[in-house]
Amino acid sequence: MLAIFKTGGKQYSARAGQILKVEKLEGSKGDKVSITDVLAISDQSTNSLGEPLLKDASIEAKIVDQIRDKKIIVFKKRKRQNYRLTQNKASPPKKKSVKKTVKKTVKTKKEDK
Repeated sequence: MLAIFKTGGKQYSARAGQILKVEKLEGSKGDKVSITDVLAISDQSTNSLGEPLLKDASIEAKIVDQIRDKKIIVFKKRKRQNYRLTQNKASPPKKKSVKKTVKKTVKTKKEDK
């Protein structure tokens, strides 16, 4: 089962048991996280797409570790202006393990015309 979801302003695709690096989430190491912003779910036989999100679908995951990514150097320069600016940035992502994808199906009645 493949799921596409949105967290931290980015979209990720994941399968059950996969470990991902995502933007910082609320919680600490070992906490369980439920993500409800699911865009699509694909099985062997069916594909479900949201418009833009799927209703009654969620992803249950566990925070495996809290890590910091390597530092990025940001350097800006304008020619002939004696303008130089250097900044450092280290983003704090968290490793997350996807446990399972849950989709609750709601049956609706279609009226015959």
